[in-house]
Amino acid sequence: MFLGQYSHTIDSKNRLTIPARYRAALASGAAIVQGFECNLLVYTTETFQKLASRVSMHSTTNKEVRAMRRVLFGRASEVSLDSTGRILIPTFLQEYAELDTEVTIVGSGDYFEIWSKEGWVKELVSITDPEANAERFTAFDLSTG
Repeated sequence: MFLGQYSHTIDSKNRLTIPARYRAALASGAAIVQGFECNLLVYTTETFQKLASRVSMHSTTNKEVRAMRRVLFGRASEVSLDSTGRILIPTFLQEYAELDTEVTIVGSGDYFEIWSKEGWVKELVSITDPEANAERFTAFDLSTG
């Protein structure tokens, strides 16, 4: 499970060091995908294959399904860790997420997100507003019992 928040940098060759706590989960590879809020999503290969199977169950005659397939498959890249725990972020994804040198890696359970430093600061304003959170999360049953 991917938890926590980490500040890292992208080097001049578009490589990003992955937090040490995440590396074991990515040992057999990963998929990096265009996110929904000008960020990137990184799935383990196993989780991405499950997601891909679910999308593939829908008919390509549906316009929204075709759009999802383009985002999920056409705007994705397979990545693997190098010997020092880095992944290469493709230029097209780096441009989409407006990634510069400084990024924030955010755990999201079965995947993690990569945000530009500025993008994450803006997102934090939204997700740390107690009144907004109380309102937006009322539809979720988060009981543990």
